[in-house]
Amino acid sequence: MELANWLSSLSENRWPVLSDTAGAVRRMMLRHPDEIVFSELANLTLSDPFLLLDLLRLVGASSAVQRSESNPTVEQMLMMLGLEAVKKRYAYVQAFSVSRGKLDAEVLDALGGWLGKSRVAAFLIKDWLAMIGETRVEDCFIAALVYNLPACLYLVYRNRVPQGPLLQEVSDVFGQDYPKLLEQFIRHMPLPSGLLATLGTGPVSRRRQLLKLAIATANGIDQGCWRSQWNIGVEAAARLIGCTPEAVHKPVQEAVLRVARHPRAPGYAYPARAYLWLEGPFPQAVEQQPVATLSGEAQLELALRESIRHFANDLKLERIFFLRYEQLSHTLKLRYQVGLDDNDPLRKLAVTLEPGSFFNLLASKAQSFHAPAGARAQLAHRYGDEFLSLLGNGAFAAMSVFTGHKLAGVFVVDNYRSNKPIDDDTYQRFKETVARVSQIAL
Repeated sequence: MELANWLSSLSENRWPVLSDTAGAVRRMMLRHPDEIVFSELANLTLSDPFLLLDLLRLVGASSAVQRSESNPTVEQMLMMLGLEAVKKRYAYVQAFSVSRGKLDAEVLDALGGWLGKSRVAAFLIKDWLAMIGETRVEDCFIAALVYNLPACLYLVYRNRVPQGPLLQEVSDVFGQDYPKLLEQFIRHMPLPSGLLATLGTGPVSRRRQLLKLAIATANGIDQGCWRSQWNIGVEAAARLIGCTPEAVHKPVQEAVLRVARHPRAPGYAYPARAYLWLEGPFPQAVEQQPVATLSGEAQLELALRESIRHFANDLKLERIFFLRYEQLSHTLKLRYQVGLDDNDPLRKLAVTLEPGSFFNLLASKAQSFHAPAGARAQLAHRYGDEFLSLLGNGAFAAMSVFTGHKLAGVFVVDNYRSNKPIDDDTYQRFKETVARVSQIAL
């Protein structure tokens, strides 16, 4: 599927909202004009990311807003348009409805779950920014609600609930990192250009880092909030804020409960269910002490180490390699490993990234590869790859790691000693973990 064509088709349509939202909008529009309060209408708009999308598209079409690159609040947008224009627009809001073969019930249910995650991320970044004394938060609140919208539209467009991570599938289908795809989505719809300053590529700031961590935390909550790969994001946020992980966990629980108590769809309760009901030990309180903010490089190192522990302890993978990208030599060199013999030649091998080589193709973008037993020898012969030749002949999985648009390295895992296959569930959990490393390290 060609991304530009798909985005153009999205921009040609006015998209529905959740049915509960549509009912609330109709009831508000039936009021006498003197009884319609912009602050209430703003809260209603923020309760459903698709209603927010409708407003942002209306405002985003304004050349004045595009030129200013400002981040007006939703209430300011409504006031700028005026009550009559808003009533005219909102009077024709349509609702998503189940239509077998076009929008199946399970897809609509999954859509509600993803919109609920967006709301959790929005409340979470609001609370985290308040912890560092930030009072200007609505730009990040809106950005958190917008982040998952391209993936949600893809969900509706395909009318299929993916087996693996939704955002990763969207990236794979269009051959582009999700943040980069999001930038193009903002431009094509078009949405207010000020969103690019918050969600687009640009200078790293504490606000932007916390926003990305809030989104990753909310999106990953159904993977198990007791797992180390989820907690590393929360711990990174604690370091940025300068407080304990326990203090940062509290807003997570408050956010999921707040969204669940004011649902627009049953899916709004799913993050709370995942956070509160899944089995496993929850993080224990630690002694409060101020901690220094980690650099992006330090966050990446922490995320890599925690992911390796997860692969070894939870997924029971027997050998784990992280090959770091060395820019000067344009090679991959072993940085971390589990299960490698002391005298193994792989320890000192530099993997070249010559054009057409296996690892050059793998590392050309964020993607993964799952090879069954017996395929490794064929790949080694086809690509003349020394690293693959030295690995053996069992099943293996590999995935590239990017921070922003820069290659950080490649993970490779296998079960060398037992020669057990890597089943689909293990492979999906491996991919999810590596994808989250890229999000956390941004």
